[in-house]
Amino acid sequence: MFCAVRLELELPFSSSLKHKRQTLRSLKDRLRRKNVSVIEAGYQDTWQRATVEFAFAALDRSSLEEKREEIRRSLLNYEELAVLQWREEFVKL
Repeated sequence: MFCAVRLELELPFSSSLKHKRQTLRSLKDRLRRKNVSVIEAGYQDTWQRATVEFAFAALDRSSLEEKREEIRRSLLNYEELAVLQWREEFVKL
């Protein structure tokens, strides 16, 4: 099974595109350490907004939900951003 998540983020402390890129790079590195594929999918030219999409896989639905919850908790504790919208989709192959 796969889980795909699309996040709309606000970066209230970002003062430039350079600072936004540093924050998102840190976020993407954290997610990749958890074996999550991640991309920036929107608002590339806006310095206090971002759309990030990520996906990950697990053997069954309960493992997938457990990993998703772990990721959600880590994102909610990330001080430099606010999650405005969280959309997810589960795909069973």
